[in-house]
Amino acid sequence: MMTDKRLDLEYLLQSDIIGKLIPSIGKEQWQPLYVSGDSQPDRFGLFCALLTEAAATQALEHDGWDIMIGEGLPGFSQGWSGGKKQTTYHRFGGSGGVRPLVVYREFHGAYPSYVEVCEEFRHYHNLAEDPNRRVLLDFDRSGYEIEVARIGPKQVDAKLRYLKEFQAGTGLYLGIYIDSVRYSNLSIDDIPKDLHEVVHTEKQLRYLRNVSKTGHFGEKYSTFSRLLVTVVMPPPPQEGAGIWPYEANDQDNEVSFVTGVNDSGYNVEHTSNPAKLGNYFGANPGASHYLTPIYFRKEVLTKYYADPDRYTVSDGNLSCLGLWGCRIDNDHSAHVVVFLGDLGRDLPYEERLHWKQFNVPPEGGVSETNFKRSFLAQWAAPKAPDLVFRQEYAHLSKAWEKSQGWPLFLRAEAGDAHLIETVRVPVTNSQSELDEQILTLTKLVVDSLNEKELASRGGAGAPGDKGITKLEIFLKGTGFAQATSVTQFLRDLQALRSSGSGHRKGERYATIVAALGADLRRKPEIMSRLLEEATAALGALGLHHCPDYRTVGSGG
Repeated sequence: MMTDKRLDLEYLLQSDIIGKLIPSIGKEQWQPLYVSGDSQPDRFGLFCALLTEAAATQALEHDGWDIMIGEGLPGFSQGWSGGKKQTTYHRFGGSGGVRPLVVYREFHGAYPSYVEVCEEFRHYHNLAEDPNRRVLLDFDRSGYEIEVARIGPKQVDAKLRYLKEFQAGTGLYLGIYIDSVRYSNLSIDDIPKDLHEVVHTEKQLRYLRNVSKTGHFGEKYSTFSRLLVTVVMPPPPQEGAGIWPYEANDQDNEVSFVTGVNDSGYNVEHTSNPAKLGNYFGANPGASHYLTPIYFRKEVLTKYYADPDRYTVSDGNLSCLGLWGCRIDNDHSAHVVVFLGDLGRDLPYEERLHWKQFNVPPEGGVSETNFKRSFLAQWAAPKAPDLVFRQEYAHLSKAWEKSQGWPLFLRAEAGDAHLIETVRVPVTNSQSELDEQILTLTKLVVDSLNEKELASRGGAGAPGDKGITKLEIFLKGTGFAQATSVTQFLRDLQALRSSGSGHRKGERYATIVAALGADLRRKPEIMSRLLEEATAALGALGLHHCPDYRTVGSGG
C-alpha cells in the first residue's frame, strides 16, 4: 500500500515530466511542437513559439505561455496617441517578438479544425507536403524522401536538425511550453508542505508546480497539481543554417579511389575532391590528375538499373531525376570507367561510397568511344551492344512512323516505359538476370509489334495468327528479302523467353544459344549476341522501308 501511495505522489508531482520529458527537449531526433493530450480529468498540453532574443528573455521571467493555441494569426491593434485612434497591423498578432511555428486553424464548426506548420519554415527548407500522410518532406541528393514533420490532429513533431537549421538562419529562439494538470485522491496532508509550490529556474528553463486541494470543483478527487514549463532553445550560429551559402559541403566527406598500384602490387588511392586534383593549368603539383580514369566492376550499375523511375543509365551518362548527373564510360568492354574528378564533383557523397565498393585497379584504358569524346572532342557512336540497340530502336521507331505513317512498335504502357532504358547486357553471370533481360528485349521487339496495322496492311492471315506471323506476312508483301531470317530470330527470342526462370532450359534453348555462337556458361555473352542480332534486324527493316535511313553504327 505504501508503494501505491509513493507512485501516486510521484504522479501527482509530475516527476516523469520533470525528470524525463523536460531534459529530452532539444536533445532527441524528433521534437514535439504541439500536443493535445487531454484524458479526463487530467490534461496535458504542449505548444511552441518562435521568439526574438528579448522575448526569450522575458519568457523565462514569468510562468505561463507567451502564445496560446490558435493565436499568432495576422490582425490589428488599436490605441490612442495624441488624442487620435491609431490602428496598427501585426503580421503575427499583437504579441511583440513572439511568432507561431505551429498554427491551429479553428473555423467554429463551419469546417473541421486542423493544425499546420508555418509557411516560412516550409519555404525555408523547400518542403513538399503529402496531404494524405500529413507529413512534410525534404529529399536527399538522390531524391529519396526525408520526413521532416509529422502533423496529426493531436500532435505535431519536427526533426530537430531542421528546427535548428531554421533557427540558425532566422536567428530566432524556440520556446517550448507545457501546461499539465493532474488529479489525485491523495490528501493534501500526504504532500510535504515544501512541495506544495516549487519554482525552478535555470539558464534556459523555468517551471512552476503547484499542488492544491481540489475544493468544490473536484468532487471525485482530493488534490490536483498544475505544472507550467517554459524551455527556451537558443539558435545555433548562422553557419549552421543548412541552406546557401551555409549548406553542407559534400566535399568535406572525401572519398578516395584506386588510381594504380605501387611497386609491391598494393593499391594506391587518391581523394576525388576536385579542389585537390591536378589539371592542365598546374593546380596541385604531384596530385593525381582530374582526368585520371577510375575503374569499376559493371555490377556498380545494378542499383541504378533496378530503379528506373529514379535513375537513368544512358550512353555515357548516369543521372538521377533532375538532381545530379555524371559522365561515365559504359562503352568499355569489361568495366565502367569514370574520371576521378567527375566522381568527386558530380556524385553525392553517399553515391561515391556506393561506387567505392566496386572499385578495381586500372586495366585496359578507356574505351575508344570515350577517348574520342573526352579528349578529341569528336562525335563517336557507342559500340556496346546494349547502347547500340537502344539507339537503333529509337531511330527506327521514329523513322518508320515518319515514312510509313504508323508506328511499327506501340508506345510502351506506363508500367513498361522504362524497358528501353534498362535493356542491357547483364552485369553479372546470373541466369535470373539473363532471363529478365531476354524478357525485356522480347517485350520491346515482339510484344510491342503493332499487330492491328500489320494485319490491315499485310492482308488477312489465318485465324489466330500472332504478331510475328502478321509481321512476316507484311514483310513478304513489301518484298523484304530478309523477312524469314528476321521473323525466325523473333521466334527464337520468344522461345528463349518461354524458357525463362520459371521453366527448365531444354534442348531448343541450347540449340538457339549455340546458333548465336555464344557459350551457355557466359550469360552476358548470350545477351550481347541477342542484342546484336536484334540491332541488325532493326537496321535491315529501316534500310528497306525508310528512305534515306542510315543505321546507328554508320552514323545515322
